[in-house]
Amino acid sequence: MKQRVILTGLMVMGMSMELLAAPVALASAPVTKREKTPDFEESAGRVGLTVKAGTLGGGLEATIGANDYLGFRFGANMLSAGSSISRDEGTIKMDMELLSYSALADLHVFGGGFRVSAGGLINKNKLKLTADLNKSVSLDGQEYSLSDLNGQVTFGELAPYVGIGYGNAVGTDGHWHFACDFGVMFQGEPKIAASATASDPSIQPIVDQALSREVTKIQDDANAFKYYPVISIGVSYRF
Repeated sequence: MKQRVILTGLMVMGMSMELLAAPVALASAPVTKREKTPDFEESAGRVGLTVKAGTLGGGLEATIGANDYLGFRFGANMLSAGSSISRDEGTIKMDMELLSYSALADLHVFGGGFRVSAGGLINKNKLKLTADLNKSVSLDGQEYSLSDLNGQVTFGELAPYVGIGYGNAVGTDGHWHFACDFGVMFQGEPKIAASATASDPSIQPIVDQALSREVTKIQDDANAFKYYPVISIGVSYRF
């Protein structure tokens, strides 16, 4: 009877030791970390293309992702358009040639489509005017008989840009994405140049001086157009 009590005590003691050792064993056992499936995979190194249209013309952009919050865009925009106006003085033809190359950085502040963009453009936009005249025109308050009149408006080639927009061409929530931009290009003061041919060659120097004074007046008014609004919409595809 005494031996049975001793054995029973030893069994109870052994079970108690096992219970005490269990937490220690669990604590020392290697923990397997449960991997969380992210809602968006990393965008680093991914490439997307965007076709767009807007105030800079038609454009094509390539986007390279640094991560889910930062991307870089490189693009080109172009558009050629012209129109003719018939007036009593003659026919005036206007040609608009838009050409620009962009390099922008996009900060996706919330990790989604909304972005804040900054960078610069090589701005080769220009406006040309050609007039075939059959009547005298006024230059600096005087009437002159001209056979033709030509003008051109150009801008500084380096133009900083800031703006906001929506769309991440390298976002991993699908291959197709919508894109839009609203920003400002700081193009500087327009540069205006003009030339005219007098019907009477003997008054050509007088015409040149009058035209120069007229251009100065126009230049003063055009200096207000230092900023060019940039608005565009497009569609992106991630490869």
